[in-house]
Amino acid sequence: MTLDPLISFAAEAVSRRFPGVLAVKSVDLAVRKGEIHGLIGKNGAGKSVLVSMVAGLLPPSQGEIVTARGALTPHQSSPARAKGLGIALVTQEPAFAADLSVADNLFMGCHPTRSLHFVAPGETRRRAQALIEQLGLRARPEDRMGDLPLETQQLLAFGRAVFIDAATTILLDEITASLTNERKESLLRLLRTLIGERPDLSFTLISHHVSEVMGFTDRVSVMRDGNRVATLDTAATSAAELADWIVGDVERTEINYTTRPDDTAVPVLSVRGLKAERSLAHLDLDLRRGEVVGFSGLEGSGKDAAIEALYGLVPNHDGKTLMDGVAVKLDSPKAAQRAGISFLPKHREAQAVIQNRSVLDNAVIAGLPVLTTRLGFVKRRECERVALSIVTRLRVKTPGLHVPIDGLSGGNKQKVMLGRLSLTAPRLVLLNEPTRGVDISAKPDILKMIREDLSRAAGVIMISESEEELVEICDRILVFYKGRVVRELIRGRPGFDVETVYKTIQGVELPA
Repeated sequence: MTLDPLISFAAEAVSRRFPGVLAVKSVDLAVRKGEIHGLIGKNGAGKSVLVSMVAGLLPPSQGEIVTARGALTPHQSSPARAKGLGIALVTQEPAFAADLSVADNLFMGCHPTRSLHFVAPGETRRRAQALIEQLGLRARPEDRMGDLPLETQQLLAFGRAVFIDAATTILLDEITASLTNERKESLLRLLRTLIGERPDLSFTLISHHVSEVMGFTDRVSVMRDGNRVATLDTAATSAAELADWIVGDVERTEINYTTRPDDTAVPVLSVRGLKAERSLAHLDLDLRRGEVVGFSGLEGSGKDAAIEALYGLVPNHDGKTLMDGVAVKLDSPKAAQRAGISFLPKHREAQAVIQNRSVLDNAVIAGLPVLTTRLGFVKRRECERVALSIVTRLRVKTPGLHVPIDGLSGGNKQKVMLGRLSLTAPRLVLLNEPTRGVDISAKPDILKMIREDLSRAAGVIMISESEEELVEICDRILVFYKGRVVRELIRGRPGFDVETVYKTIQGVELPA
């Protein structure tokens, strides 16, 4: 492929196949020099896979990615090759060495040197300080990187890509998600200034936020179901039109319900005036047994703060909470557990899975209080019976109960995590992104379990970035926007559909 001199990079008929799924389907995409190009789409649309191929993290199964310096192909692709082509990826969670200083992280592998190639620490600190000042950050070259806020680390990674690696094709993977509005505006001004100084630069901004894409970019490409379905001039496009392209024609999938909430019963959970730090301004909620309520919203909308406050992870919260009509104080996870609340966190690998332990240990650990004798001895046969029941019922694919859980796929790990929640006989189950990182073949089993098993004797609150999942299994969906619930959508009533949920969380269709 011959590259137009005005193009920063071009993907030609690029596809990426994983076992059982074609994640990116023959995509053509061209990003121009001197532009900020948006890439948007729902979760699972193929954005991250496409960007990973451009960054050399994944080789394309077919097609090629071309720059003025060379190409990434199915047989020639790696992060090092992409870096040599002038491509840099700035991720949501930068891969810094947490225990090293800011200066050492910024110049890792390319420290300034003096005679005889000895590292020049003074020059390293001076140049790191200059970069920090240019980005307007509150940090020092000698600071431990792991002590800095995530948004500061993200901007330092951005600065390294632009000023140290001197990349010309820069991919920004949702780095605006954790930034304040003031910091976002500052970043936008910096991008425009850099393009003015270096016209060969291009920035590709991957985002879930329609408003950010509309405010930041010159053009935007929309991904849907692994395809690039449109590339639009942002100035000639409205937010509603862009949202329509993202949503497309949606087919609803019905589910067979085995539980129905009893509207006459006392709510298992009643919340009035719940507030959590600066993220959640107000929440009122009544939840009954047999009911699944979805929390939907953008990052920072308040949905995560709400579910974490209900599990005692935000001790400095206000409001009144009752469980089965009795007031409870949820000031710690222990207090939440005593109240009959179970929680599945978003970051499974770091916060839920016990690494280097068996499937058996991971499956039964939540139920150990009832799986031990009065003298404290574990009932091994009973543990094996319970673990086998979880593995069989949820169709967990594992060579056995005693193999390390590390070798299981993300979906099978998640099934084990969900199975063990039921061992505590919870009254309230809190699920934060239960299908996060789960392959497409495992999601139906997980959703079926949530709807038909976990909600049988408990109330369930579920956060998901997938509007389709919420519409499929929830009785109600609460849409959070800027710290408040701005809309309640109820199954069977007008508006209980993917399009309405998506447009509401984006602020495109807020109730008057």
